[in-house]
Amino acid sequence: MWMCHCSNCRKTSGGTGNAILIVARDRFHWLTGEDHLVTYELRPTYSITRCKTCGTPLPAEVDEQNVYLTAGTLDDPLGVGIKTHIFWGSRADWEFDSEGVCYFDERPSRRE
Repeated sequence: MWMCHCSNCRKTSGGTGNAILIVARDRFHWLTGEDHLVTYELRPTYSITRCKTCGTPLPAEVDEQNVYLTAGTLDDPLGVGIKTHIFWGSRADWEFDSEGVCYFDERPSRRE
């Protein structure tokens, strides 16, 4: 799995970027939703495909061998972590843990 930190992925995700799971095309098949694809060309070299009903990012089939899935859209646990960070030099200046950062398993009931 890759984590892309490019400015395009940060803008389309609204966060640090997109976690991308790469699946061989012959191992991928749609269960539902294939008829809901809508593609937006943000730049000549960058487009994003989303569900026209709910806006969820959908698989970007960008080459002949692989399908690129945004990992956050999958329901089942993956059992793998990020192995490669790409466009690390383009990451947001706030993408680091501040000193004393807090971690919560769920949303805290009050502001920490």
